[in-house]
Amino acid sequence: MAKNEKLTENLVEDPAALVTEETEAPKPAKQDAKDKRIAELEKQLAEAKKQNAAYTKGDDYSAVKQRCQEAVEKGEDPWDILVTVRVPARRDCNDPYYWFCVNGRSAQIVANNEYQEMKLPYAEALVDMLRMEKHAQTFADEKVQIYDPVTNPHPDDKARG
Repeated sequence: MAKNEKLTENLVEDPAALVTEETEAPKPAKQDAKDKRIAELEKQLAEAKKQNAAYTKGDDYSAVKQRCQEAVEKGEDPWDILVTVRVPARRDCNDPYYWFCVNGRSAQIVANNEYQEMKLPYAEALVDMLRMEKHAQTFADEKVQIYDPVTNPHPDDKARG
């Protein structure tokens, strides 16, 4: 039996000797990089949700103006910034395009009632133009009154005559 005891002693190793320092140490550098990447993606997601909320409201004007303000604050070149804006179909003429010239740079933008990505100065010109057209239309509908002596007399006609 002495042989068996010697064999079993050699086969069973000490478990503490199997564990090395390499297997015990966690790798925090990779986890930190992943956490940093997750934080960046969450920030991008929050910005995208904010922009998507503006798009679902149909409020491209405020989204473009906000992006312009950010570009001014950061000192970025507006010609390097791309913005997504809904380009409505034209109802005033049969031309299927909007034509813009900003600081000597011209652009032809398809008016197909879809969201399109364009440079910030063109987007700003488009949303400003659309807002002013809407203002002109509502001004003409609400403020301008046409008086006809027969069908729609002026309220002051009775006082005048």
